[in-house]
Amino acid sequence: MNVLFLMLNYPFDQKREHMYKDLSRKFAEEGHNVYVAALLENKNGSETFVQKEENHHILWIKAGNYFEVNKFRKGFTTLFLPFYFNNAIDRHFKDIQYDLIIYPTPAITLYYTVKKLKKKHKKAKYLLVVKDIFPQNALDIKMLNKGLIYSFFRNIEKKIYKISDYLGCMSKQNVDYLKSNNQIEDKKFFILENWSSVYKVKKPTDSEIQNLIIKYDLEDKFICTFGGNISPANELEFLIELADKLYKENVNDVRFLIIGKGIAKDKIKDLIDKKRLPNVKMYDFVPTEEYDQLLALSDLGLVNLSRSYTIPNIPSKTLNLMRIGKPVLAATDVNTDFGELIMKDANCGLWCETGDLEAYYKNLMTLKESSALREEFSENARKYFDQFLTTDSAYKNIIKKIGE
Repeated sequence: MNVLFLMLNYPFDQKREHMYKDLSRKFAEEGHNVYVAALLENKNGSETFVQKEENHHILWIKAGNYFEVNKFRKGFTTLFLPFYFNNAIDRHFKDIQYDLIIYPTPAITLYYTVKKLKKKHKKAKYLLVVKDIFPQNALDIKMLNKGLIYSFFRNIEKKIYKISDYLGCMSKQNVDYLKSNNQIEDKKFFILENWSSVYKVKKPTDSEIQNLIIKYDLEDKFICTFGGNISPANELEFLIELADKLYKENVNDVRFLIIGKGIAKDKIKDLIDKKRLPNVKMYDFVPTEEYDQLLALSDLGLVNLSRSYTIPNIPSKTLNLMRIGKPVLAATDVNTDFGELIMKDANCGLWCETGDLEAYYKNLMTLKESSALREEFSENARKYFDQFLTTDSAYKNIIKKIGE
């Protein structure tokens, strides 16, 4: 098959792993001709160009800055993305006839490109990978108000569901939510869980472990690590409440590491400083290998979601935790089935509702005081990953669905 991926968050950094990079490479490894149309931000290059790797071609499309910028600059880039993508695809991939076109949510960024492609490639199959249910997710956490802009985005969301042949959803509740809030045919849906390639984390040497302990001040600490985007979606204020309770309870051997960037980072940092919490440390993104080694060194991984969400989310950061085999301590809204995933399906962690501080504290202390339970959860996490969350599993699920 000739397969086209339409991607915004496709890492330009060769060393950085990413689920869509893994998937596009998997299609190429299976003998398909793969074409990727990916955003090239200003910081990574000045001109659109094609990177060729045998039957894997990446069209890097210069289209402005989109990530880690203010909402006005992001909005401006979003407005012109379809223009840049359409022109670049026409110019560089014009003679290719596609059999399958894959693109992720949010729909607003790629709808007009998909719409144009569908007019030209009528026999192709169109697969929308549903990760973010936008604009409802932005409305839930008050990053968007219900008005003309919301209505515009919601209209585009409905349209992309309609023109897509398949919707790959992260969980059953994702499917149920979309069905109950949209008029979508049942046959379009299938479960497509988050995925990652099975690459081994280089085991740190004794000297590397000691260097990490010194660098991050982790001597004799029970280490809890959060890694990823720091935004209102995570409501890390609740994690800081937990850290504050531990500090007041004189539980002094727990260290929370928050690693990442995002629009809420300064707010969380100010909150830590205001409360004068010595048990929380914040860092910018670190190299992938070092982050993986930090996770391997950690006693558990943290997953946090805002209590305000009305949509079911399955945070992709769970992939890394399960792949490495880390117990999960989670606090999320009640509308996601993430708690069911980690406590029942995978049996690899403990969950509570965001806002229930006593349950959060109890879950942490339960994990802290039982190395046997942590070991059991660690083994279960890895087993679940190997069985359901590999790139190979995602590829097979997609091929099975489009072959029906």
